[in-house]
Amino acid sequence: MSFTSGASTPLFAGPEGLWTADPEELAARLFVTVFAGQGAVPLPQKDVSEVYSTLAGLGGYSLPDVRSGNTQPLGLTVQLAQEAILTWERATVAVRLSAGSGSGAGPVSHTVTMLRFGPGILNAADPVVALKARLH
Repeated sequence: MSFTSGASTPLFAGPEGLWTADPEELAARLFVTVFAGQGAVPLPQKDVSEVYSTLAGLGGYSLPDVRSGNTQPLGLTVQLAQEAILTWERATVAVRLSAGSGSGAGPVSHTVTMLRFGPGILNAADPVVALKARLH
């Protein structure tokens, strides 16, 4: 899965480009990409693994289908995605949710849910600027 800025090059140059990007800029662009077209959905949710894949796409690379162990660029991608999700939470535009028992009675699912200020960000003239403004 690869997401680009509309040009033939990704927004960020590989894992290193993601790592050295401004954290607020990265979080804002990831939010806009993850929730694109979801502003009118009653309860927009994305699986956390989709956030990881989308972030990798912004860097112009893909993650393996089987994700286990502490390998690169998976480890770096997970760290940066979790940092971005924390930024979304600080801006009150999205929140992490975990559901399930985790006690062997069924799987635990980890999702990110857009909150009430999220659609306004997505509908702004410049969503990246709008999200960054909520942080200050």
